[in-house]
Amino acid sequence: MPPRRKAGFAAAAAVVAVLVVLCVGFAPSWLVGHAPGLGVADRLKAVNDVRATLLQALGGLLALAGVGLGAVLTSRQLLLNRESRSIDLFTKAIEQLGADREPTRQGAVYALEQLAELDPRYRGHVHALLTSFICARAPWRGEATPRREGGPADDVSAALAALGRGGMIEPGAASELERVDLRDADLTGLAIPRVCFAGANLEGAVLRNAHLAGATLTGTLLRDADLRGADLTAADLEGTDVTGAVADATTRWPDGFTPRP
Repeated sequence: MPPRRKAGFAAAAAVVAVLVVLCVGFAPSWLVGHAPGLGVADRLKAVNDVRATLLQALGGLLALAGVGLGAVLTSRQLLLNRESRSIDLFTKAIEQLGADREPTRQGAVYALEQLAELDPRYRGHVHALLTSFICARAPWRGEATPRREGGPADDVSAALAALGRGGMIEPGAASELERVDLRDADLTGLAIPRVCFAGANLEGAVLRNAHLAGATLTGTLLRDADLRGADLTAADLEGTDVTGAVADATTRWPDGFTPRP
């Protein structure tokens, strides 16, 4: 038992002992006093009655204190159990992110998203893990990178969707997704706050109604991407290639940016 807890129990025991002594020895006689016309037998009976009442009251207080202490201990145990489950889930999900089978990795993404919802303390960790996972599983290494038919793998798409739901992204946090290969990805309605796709390849990606206001897209390849309804207000498009990108009247470009035909 920790020294602080031992000291606490010792102090509580001392207080209880003092209260018992007062209730049994001093308080009853003091409370009854020397009432005039009260015989010895009547005074003794009054003192005993007061003593019994005080002991009953003290017993009730101790019972309430015991209930309160039990509630505190139960709450602490529940908190410890919750922390243990969170640690187990986090550790297992990290292991599964590196699994050979794609469904296992996809399940790990969902587990991490659930953990971020259940325990806010893990939000930043989950956010960093998912962005690193996407960068590691779908890196853009230049024109020699083979094009994956049908867009990114399911586990990468699951991680992107989880980030888009935003449950693990703390206010003001940026999502670093530089140099990722998201060619032909279906990113309809993408809404990742402060996302950075610098140097990434989003060629042929569907970004209809995507919320990319303020996004960093420097050197990003958006060739043949579907940008209809996309909000690119205040986005950094320096060196961005939008050749062949499909836009319409609802596409919102940064001030002063004129896409090449």
